[in-house]
Amino acid sequence: MSVLRLGMCTALDQDNLDKLKLKNINKATDFISKDPEEIAELCSIPYKDAVAIRKILLAQYSAVPINGKQLYTRVVESSCILSTGCERLDAILDGGLYTGEVTEVCGGVAAGKTQICMSVCAGVISKEDQTAVCIDTNCSFSARRLEQMMADDVDKDNALFRVHAYDAFTYHEVLEVLETLKSDLKKGDDPFCTSLRLLVVDNVASVIYPSLGGGFFADNQGGITRLGLTLKSIASEFSIAVLISNNNVTGEGGAKVASLGRQWSQIPHVRFMLDGGEETQDERSASVIKNTRGAIGACTKFSITENGPLR
Repeated sequence: MSVLRLGMCTALDQDNLDKLKLKNINKATDFISKDPEEIAELCSIPYKDAVAIRKILLAQYSAVPINGKQLYTRVVESSCILSTGCERLDAILDGGLYTGEVTEVCGGVAAGKTQICMSVCAGVISKEDQTAVCIDTNCSFSARRLEQMMADDVDKDNALFRVHAYDAFTYHEVLEVLETLKSDLKKGDDPFCTSLRLLVVDNVASVIYPSLGGGFFADNQGGITRLGLTLKSIASEFSIAVLISNNNVTGEGGAKVASLGRQWSQIPHVRFMLDGGEETQDERSASVIKNTRGAIGACTKFSITENGPLR
């Protein structure tokens, strides 16, 4: 907390400040941790001044309490569910992607991760009161593909103005985009940010693995934690649905698991895995392997069409 200084309140004049410092009470925490009676007796300052100073410090530095009903109402009013653009996927995800949560789609090469990211984005920007941000780490963003996934009755030219795409090919570039976005969201003076409902990072493994190989994370896993917590804080503080894509690796017994290890596995609220289908080249299967809101294990199949939405 802040150091005690003149001007914090009228009762904290130079005489009282000097008396407090003589008893090694230099910070707001030092003052608040003691009772006003103890402060008055220990430092020989008027009791009413000790009470007045305490009230000001608590008002400035204490967390504002909120009851459960207020918190519930705030969450309900600010929450919404974003469709993936595929009814089958929405069914296993309890309706789609929830704002305030981080959802991760993982799979192998050409499993359809980017297609799902594009499909969700297309659905969001199709509505005039919603915007989206896409952070592309492997040059996979395609405005043409977004157009193909939108419904015919959507004004596609205007819809594309409601998405901002960023190229970020390193861990630091991704983090810089996220920190800048978070700062803009806090300001609240940009209509684009106030309407933001979706943040896509495609693909996190593309920027984290090179750092692991280069030794940046070898001695300190804090970088992974910082990236993950930044994504979660953006989702929670500003009621935004965060969608990230990740790769698969071979785990114990030859099973396919999401990459980036156990530490990263704590970041997403929901994780579903994609796999190639057996019937046709375009068919994929999806299964929920983590869900903090409900059961896991739900699975379905869907198809990626060449010039249209997911089916």
